[in-house]
Amino acid sequence: MEKPRTNTQTNALDNDVLDLLLEAHTPSTLSLQTTDRMRTNVMQKIREQKAFEEKQLIIVREGKDGWIDALPGAQIKILRGEISVPNSLLSYLVRLESGFTLAGHEHPFDEEILMLEGDLSLGGLTLSAGDFHFAAMGTKHGDVSTLNGCLAYMRGILPI
Repeated sequence: MEKPRTNTQTNALDNDVLDLLLEAHTPSTLSLQTTDRMRTNVMQKIREQKAFEEKQLIIVREGKDGWIDALPGAQIKILRGEISVPNSLLSYLVRLESGFTLAGHEHPFDEEILMLEGDLSLGGLTLSAGDFHFAAMGTKHGDVSTLNGCLAYMRGILPI
């Protein structure tokens, strides 16, 4: 059996160890079902990689990178969308420091909020971790504030 060679920089094992393993290996014939399953798994990995490359799948890692100071006491982290496009639909995280306030505003588009941590008041309505809020296009809510600070996932346009 001919011994396949690869770039030694990517081998986890030294070539002499690979040689010994290849010599000890007895070739076997795989069933059609097994080869089809292997082919399907490899093709799935290729499709997943292609989807990432074509930005059909997006991963934003947790961490300190990517946060933008939006207003005093307010930071955002864009998860999806283009912040440079006016009135662009965005998916983003918002982090508000304790005591933050923002004047109430009208929603020119639908807005969704999923509270992750802390508290958030929208006029007379107070949200806490796990709460979901939807504001339909054209609705207005009172002043936005937080007593203890918050972290929330939002989908809509930026109210600033």
